[in-house]
Amino acid sequence: MSQELLNDWRHTLKGSFMIEGDEGVHADLGGDGIPDSAWTKAKITEWLTGQGVHVGGGFKTKMTLLDMVEDVLNPAPVAEPVAEAVEEPVVEEPVAEAETGDDE
Repeated sequence: MSQELLNDWRHTLKGSFMIEGDEGVHADLGGDGIPDSAWTKAKITEWLTGQGVHVGGGFKTKMTLLDMVEDVLNPAPVAEPVAEAVEEPVVEEPVAEAETGDDE
C-alpha cells in the first residue's frame, strides 16, 4: 500500500488503528518548505540535519526542534572586530608670506 493511498483513506480508520511504516500526513502551513507546527518531529529533524545542524540524541519536543529551526533561520549576530583608527598628529607649518613688491 502506498503512503498516498493510505492518506486518502485514513479518515475511514478508527483511532485505535496503528499502521507500521506510516509516515503520517505531512503538511506545510506556509507552503515555503520551512518547518512549522504542522510538520512532524521526524520531518523537522530531517530538515535540521539537512541544514547541517546536529540534533543529537535524547528526547526533544517539537517546540525545542522549532526553536532550533528559528536559530538556524535567525542566527545570533556575531560581533566583528573593528580596527581602531589611528589619529595622526596635525603638524602646523609656518606659511611664508610672499613678497608683493610693494615697499611702503
